[in-house]
Amino acid sequence: MSGDKTSLCALGLDLGGAGLKGGIVNSEGKLLEGKHLPSPVHDQPEQIADVLAKLLRDLAEEAQAQGWEVVGAGVSSTLDVDPQSGCFLPPHFAHLEGWQGYPIAQYLQDAIDLPVLVENDGPMCAWGEYLVGAGRDYNSLVMVTLGSGVGGGVILEGKRLPDTLGRAAYFGHLCIDQHGLACPCGRRGCWEMYVSATALERRAAEAVAAALHPTRLDKRPTAQQIVAMAQQGDALACRLLVEHAGFLAVGLTDLANLFAPPLIVIGGGLSQAGELLLAPAREQMNALRLPICPKIAVVASQLPFEAGLLGAALLALERFGGVYVRNAKQS
Repeated sequence: MSGDKTSLCALGLDLGGAGLKGGIVNSEGKLLEGKHLPSPVHDQPEQIADVLAKLLRDLAEEAQAQGWEVVGAGVSSTLDVDPQSGCFLPPHFAHLEGWQGYPIAQYLQDAIDLPVLVENDGPMCAWGEYLVGAGRDYNSLVMVTLGSGVGGGVILEGKRLPDTLGRAAYFGHLCIDQHGLACPCGRRGCWEMYVSATALERRAAEAVAAALHPTRLDKRPTAQQIVAMAQQGDALACRLLVEHAGFLAVGLTDLANLFAPPLIVIGGGLSQAGELLLAPAREQMNALRLPICPKIAVVASQLPFEAGLLGAALLALERFGGVYVRNAKQS
């Protein structure tokens, strides 16, 4: 490795349920190149590993062609990973059986001849937001990601919450109603059954079918359309977001009581709703929280689509290149 740390970079991947993102991140914490592919998470682990390895090789070639020295790669994974061994953990869902123990980190390391770390996506989103996003002026934060499911991460006094079992900050499976909706995990009342983008889409489809309110929403609207229509003033879409905020506030209040962080960052696709979702959530949190619990800032992610990728790449840059990046703003 050269002595000039300004020439160093790391590769980052974000393996999500909706897509696969990859990029090159330099020693200033800037995302230089980005690629987006369909998500391979419904394939077998060997096929997923091949897709990830090819993307990493392509990114490494691009970085080297531009004169960067690649120190390694970080992968943010929606699929549960043991961060100590870099192997997939036993899945919660039947369609992922057979993945347990697959050495994804070692496979990728051998494939690209560079050190590779693989971590769970919630903690990596929190780390990215802490370093270069909405949390860069805070020492502690809780991150909640609202996508097809619900994830999260915790930063306390500049340190990531230890995750020796690969299951930390499993916020989506906090129980908010033990007799509530059935979750694919086998339990009832899991928070993500109420506050994920999937949950919003389900309630929206039910509301449109009931035809109680005039609306421009499709019969089976996507979360993206619901947010867009709410921003344009559609009454039903706005009502759905306020209702969603109520469920969001219940879980956020529990997290506030547990961690008392100065900041909660809402990430994932639903963070694009901004104040249409967060303002009513804050109002209801204030009504629910304990009097002794301090008032907490609740804000939207500044990196709604890149936090996991950046967090993983910046962790790789620190671990493999000795470069710690904090407070850099993304342009």
